[in-house]
Amino acid sequence: MAEVRYPAVAGSFYPSGGALIEMLEEFLGDLGKAGSERRITAGVAPHAGYVFSGYTASRTYKAIYEDGLPETFVILGPNHTGLGSPIAIYPEGEWLTPLGEIEVDAELGTAIAKLSGIADLDELAHRYEHSIEVQLPFIQYLAEKAGKEVKIVPIALGIQDEDVSEDLGRAIFEASKELGRDVVVIASTDFMHYGPVYGYVPFRARAGELPHRIKEWDFRVIRRILDFDVRGMFRELREMDHTMCGPGGVGTAIVYSRLAGALEAELLHYTTSYEVSRSTDAIVGYASIVFKR
Repeated sequence: MAEVRYPAVAGSFYPSGGALIEMLEEFLGDLGKAGSERRITAGVAPHAGYVFSGYTASRTYKAIYEDGLPETFVILGPNHTGLGSPIAIYPEGEWLTPLGEIEVDAELGTAIAKLSGIADLDELAHRYEHSIEVQLPFIQYLAEKAGKEVKIVPIALGIQDEDVSEDLGRAIFEASKELGRDVVVIASTDFMHYGPVYGYVPFRARAGELPHRIKEWDFRVIRRILDFDVRGMFRELREMDHTMCGPGGVGTAIVYSRLAGALEAELLHYTTSYEVSRSTDAIVGYASIVFKR
């Protein structure tokens, strides 16, 4: 019997019932036709509650849908729980969300693990982690619209640096070529986490000025991402003591994209949680980015 990974955050990060479809339809009301060009190699999408970051995430998936859905999404997210292997590829089975089941591409996941010098096949790291789960309803909704079956390879990262990015980006590229698999890499990340809730207040500003200051810090990192500059991105993060939570996934997406022939990156949307909450106790930045051949 195939292993089933049950949802951990349905009903909290995103709706668990019919309201989920309504929310996705609202986010994707401007969706164009399903494409077949397949220029997009990777995307960056946030993983906060949909009320805060869902629209921003939808911009990444809208672009991928209109470009053409791949066979498999390799989704990398930070490991917030600390459980399991530091670099954990979900081995096999299916992930369940309120929209149904989506199959894990076990063959590709196993190939990535073999070609990587650091990754393990491990389900424990994924059991309660939200950063990958929140991406799945977007993928399932659009796969249903396109009438196409897609699979996933979930990878949870407890270690995130340049070496991890280079290793995984190359392993994903080589594994996809070895198996002839059409792949899009998704880097699940939020950007700056500011405020006393996070114990991080690197600068002071009036409430109305804070989102602008946070955007300035985030855009120092985003500029490096748009330049495919993995080492520059990590250098900016360290110099600012920046609190972006998923840089390893973004670095992996850049390395993979470079190897897959991507020539440009595009920022599709940026916002902060302040636009919804109006709270300065916790402000988080969100960005939607795609890489294209």
